[in-house]
Amino acid sequence: MPLVAVCLLAAMALVSCTPGRAAAPMTISDFRGFCTVFPTPNSCDSTTICTEFAYVLEDDIKTLDDCLARCNRVKTHLRPGTLTNNCLGPLNRASDLCAQYCRRKFAQ
Repeated sequence: MPLVAVCLLAAMALVSCTPGRAAAPMTISDFRGFCTVFPTPNSCDSTTICTEFAYVLEDDIKTLDDCLARCNRVKTHLRPGTLTNNCLGPLNRASDLCAQYCRRKFAQ
């Protein structure tokens, strides 16, 4: 990896971890962009998984607990199907991003 890219990533990490600064809210478009992974041979197409999570995030959500509960329900619903089609990694990624979306949306 070029040195410039390493330095840029390090700077972004420091800024995002600065005490007292909450990360900006994530948009649905951001979520979809971070979530969707291009499939490779013998891998999962994450588009369907990401769409399921985005669908519940687009609804009116009032609290952090409600938002996180929605993420958990989608993960629980999708989990059985992901075990047989090599989609567990994308499911976990989408679930983590869903929780991040919630935490950033309801940051203090």
